[in-house]
Amino acid sequence: MFRRNLLIQIFLKIHKRHVINLAADGLSNKEIAQRLHLSTYKVKSHIRSTLEKLALHTRVQIAKYAHNSSDYNHAVDSISFIEE
Repeated sequence: MFRRNLLIQIFLKIHKRHVINLAADGLSNKEIAQRLHLSTYKVKSHIRSTLEKLALHTRVQIAKYAHNSSDYNHAVDSISFIEE
């Protein structure tokens, strides 16, 4: 059971990283959803939770943060979908 939960967490972190990278590159929610085979609702959810966890307010701020911060990859890696 623990191994399954760990694999789910890893998978979700990878998906979130992909969503944030594509959003930072300027893709719309619909484009991200199509590219990653996710629903647009799931993409919006990933964006919203990232905004909250990084204390940002807009997608533009995500892009700026992603492109300017050397801590970006570390911050995205530390974000978990699974609320504890």
